[in-house]
Amino acid sequence: MENNYKYQENYLDNLISDHNLIEKALILFEKEIAKNEMANKEILQSLISFIDEYGDTYHNQKEEQFYFPLLLQKGLPPMGPVNVMLMEHQNERELISEIKNLINKFENENIFDENLNNLIRDFCELTKNHIWKENDILYPMGAKLLDENDNKFLIDNFEKLSQEKYGQDPYKRFSIMLDSFEKKHGNKIDLLAELSTDVINNMIDALPVELSFVDENDIVRYFSHQNKKKIFHRSLGVVGRKVQKCHPEKSVHLVNQILEEMKAGTRDSAEFWINFQSMFVHISYYAVRDENGKYQGCVEMVHDISKYRKLEGEKRLLG
Repeated sequence: MENNYKYQENYLDNLISDHNLIEKALILFEKEIAKNEMANKEILQSLISFIDEYGDTYHNQKEEQFYFPLLLQKGLPPMGPVNVMLMEHQNERELISEIKNLINKFENENIFDENLNNLIRDFCELTKNHIWKENDILYPMGAKLLDENDNKFLIDNFEKLSQEKYGQDPYKRFSIMLDSFEKKHGNKIDLLAELSTDVINNMIDALPVELSFVDENDIVRYFSHQNKKKIFHRSLGVVGRKVQKCHPEKSVHLVNQILEEMKAGTRDSAEFWINFQSMFVHISYYAVRDENGKYQGCVEMVHDISKYRKLEGEKRLLG
């Protein structure tokens, strides 16, 4: 799995990447307690340990030892947002301790306890709100105060803390651990699975872009806007056909080249733009790969971008 963690470059990437991982653990936590009587003690113990170790012992300490003091040094008031974040860190610790103690009291493999479930829900709600406050309020506020020297100071100290606690790149190690855990216990986070096919189709059709998908064998499997006017006409007859048979002969060599390079792993995208009728059409292709990099197919996106070429300045109000 590709690691997009820009550990050495930017402190905000560093902190937000931590948040992404913690939020994933929270969702897995919620999925497990939703099983009620089938909730597994070992899974709950593993998740609360992850949150304690990575969320508090590691991530929160980056903030408390280095980031928060720097913000105060730069002029944020001691009783302002930093103080609120510190209080919430303490509230998280208290809930983590209560959850651990209650889980450990159970001897059975499968456990259900309304008090435990309520504690976990309270913790997840607190931590999700806490992450939102930091990502959307505190971090942007801090970015206006800190410069490149501050960034280097934070990154250097984050790395030092990392080495002291867990060695090189704990984000990658803990991320792999959560991914494995997710697969092993059937708690895979699939947000689309929560939506009906009807809603997914309507959601895609509401976008001002046309999408189509070709599988790993070059077979057309999907296109959007089935019952709407399209830039390039498509009918249901193309589904199940080789994509090469859906393009003009003069462009098939380009289609083949793009797909061959995507399958070989030497290309992830390709784009073209053309004048077509009264439109200026942008056409792009994106390789679809699984978490191990295996090629699964290609998405084509077609978009009339004429109106975007005329934009100037900014628009911040609804009109």
